[in-house]
Parts: sequence; C-alpha cells; structure tokens
Amino acid sequence: MFRVGEAVVYPMHGAGIIEDFELKNIDGIERNYCVLQIPLGELKIMLCEDSLPHVNMRRIMSQDDIAETLAEVTSAKHGAGSDNWSQRYKDNMDRIKTGLLQESAAVFYELYCRERIKGLSGAEKKVMTTAKKIILSEIMIAYSIEKNIAEEILESYLNKKKIVA
Repeated sequence: MFRVGEAVVYPMHGAGIIEDFELKNIDGIERNYCVLQIPLGELKIMLCEDSLPHVNMRRIMSQDDIAETLAEVTSAKHGAGSDNWSQRYKDNMDRIKTGLLQESAAVFYELYCRERIKGLSGAEKKVMTTAKKIILSEIMIAYSIEKNIAEEILESYLNKKKIVA
C-alpha cells in the first residue's frame, strides 16, 4: 500500500513523508505502525498499519493537479453555506476530514471570502487555519519548497495571479 519515503496527506494534519514502519508491542499486542513525519509543525504521527485503509490517508497530488485544483476552487462561485455558524463549522470539519485537497481548499476559500465580507467566529478561524495548513503542507512537499514560498503560491490563487515555483 504505502512505502517508506512516500509523500502522503493525513487528514486534519496535512502532508508528510513516511519515515518508517515499526513493529511495536503495545499492551502485549504486536502491531506494525507507520511513522509519518509532518514537516509543517514538526509533527511525528504513528498510525497502526491496520487502520491505514480507514483513515483517508492518500498520496500527495502532482504539482499540475494541485495547480488545477487551486485554480478551479478559487475561480468557482461558492455558496455561503448555512447561516448558522455551528452548522457551517460541522460541515466544514466533515469536508476537511475527507483528506481531499479539493475539499480543504474549498473550505479555506469559502471561509477566506466570508471573513473578508462578514467576519468569522473564533472556531471558524481555527477551521480556516487548519485548512490552510493542510493546503500549504501539500504544496511544500509537492514543490519541494519552504512554507513562505508555498504561502506566496496560495496567495497568488487568491489574488488570481499565477506563480510557478
């Protein structure tokens, strides 16, 4: 399924590199664990190999696919979603948990637009930050660039100016 050195996206945490597969004995049960290093935030995650098919982890997209997705999402006219912020929050979290770049980008863009017009609750600001982190991490790994350059690329889509790394 996945292998050491492969770039993947783990929902709610972003893109990272599989560092290793380790056999661990926890509570007397030996299981293989996937060790995932998430560079944005310097996070290390260990996932039971048995659970990998169920956690929506996926391989990162190509640079072209990322560019196409961001262009598509930022050029589409998005609905404002529910007027009830708590319902919007739940819906947006469910979308991010899919692990799909298109969903995280749509959540980020919709909240970005809403913030500029109406403002966001504190909880929605956190959702927007989470979605942005996921997008940036995938850009960083796919393009092999630092966070500040990834932010410039994302900003270029928000401003409708194409930047190529």
